[in-house]
Amino acid sequence: MRDDICPKCSSGAVMAGVEVRDRGPNGPQPLRVRVEEPLPEKVPFFYVQGEALGTVRAWICASCGFTELYTDNLNALYEAYRKGTP
Repeated sequence: MRDDICPKCSSGAVMAGVEVRDRGPNGPQPLRVRVEEPLPEKVPFFYVQGEALGTVRAWICASCGFTELYTDNLNALYEAYRKGTP
């Protein structure tokens, strides 16, 4: 839908890049993807676990309601994910 055409109904009435929110303990927050790097075998006395965050945005067809979600910061998310997979 990033071409502003709905793949389901072919409408051009697409709302692009709409922020997706979820209710958290401090009120509505943007929906995010979080990938944590794995812990090392021996955790040092002072250690901060690495992570990557991506914000989720929606492309929504105003005619039929079809919705696609996209996440940003893909390179950092994938690198953190790869560190945890063999």
